[in-house]
Amino acid sequence: MAVNEMKNPSSLRIKLDLGMLDGKTKVKSKTFSSVKPDASAQNVYEVAEALMTLQEYTTIEIAKIDNTTLA
Repeated sequence: MAVNEMKNPSSLRIKLDLGMLDGKTKVKSKTFSSVKPDASAQNVYEVAEALMTLQEYTTIEIAKIDNTTLA
């Protein structure tokens, strides 16, 4: 049986370093939904970098999370 794939909107998750708290690094995530599933990794990264210039915290990680439904 053939599997059909349906690409759903992706999301962009950015993890920020809020500094040390009780000897542990405190991390906060910001997630932006409804990213076009066909957006290139380079374009998503560039948008994330532009958004991070507006933040006061250091970026730890930038991730594009793809969402595909299999039927």
